[in-house]
Amino acid sequence: MMIEAFIAGSDGVFIGACKKGECHYSTGNLHAAGRVMLVRKVLEAAGINPDRLVIRYMSAAEANKFVEYTTGFQKAISDLGPLGGPEGISGDDLAVKLEAAKAALEGKKLRWVAGKLVEFQEKSNLYGENFTGHEIRRLIEETAADECRLREMLARLEAGPASVVELAAAMKQPARIVLRSMADLRRMGLAELDGVDGRTVRWRAVAEPEIAYE
Repeated sequence: MMIEAFIAGSDGVFIGACKKGECHYSTGNLHAAGRVMLVRKVLEAAGINPDRLVIRYMSAAEANKFVEYTTGFQKAISDLGPLGGPEGISGDDLAVKLEAAKAALEGKKLRWVAGKLVEFQEKSNLYGENFTGHEIRRLIEETAADECRLREMLARLEAGPASVVELAAAMKQPARIVLRSMADLRRMGLAELDGVDGRTVRWRAVAEPEIAYE
């Protein structure tokens, strides 16, 4: 729902949540905080300022805080400007990146991460190790970046064959990173060789309903 708001043209999204420890749904606000963190990382990976999405905590009786938070958020978004403008992303590219972000969030990998965030913070793993906040943020950041990159590459390849250099230029990503991701897409059977023109190798997308992870 958060990413859908941006796709629909919103310049910012504000999430209001119960104070920690006061949620009617027990850990509902903790799950919400984790999902907001995840979507912020996905937005950042897509080249969009993550400050366009915020979560603030308050009780139903704190109308003054609600006014303070929403007024401050409205001003912050107004200062940032229209979605994509200050980020330097044009209309068509913005649409591609947002749809790639949506596909990444709907994919199995990020859905699994979202479902495990609270567990990561409250419980240890099979070896009795606890994840620190820094480790969790790093996991989310790396996973979000990889997923967004793969989804955007697939979207661009579905529009027509392209080389790694062309994709890197369109996505404003280092060619070596795009090359590594292309190898991942090829390994998963989602991209295949389209042809070679001189020294230029072009790739095309292979229709697949869901990225299949090993």
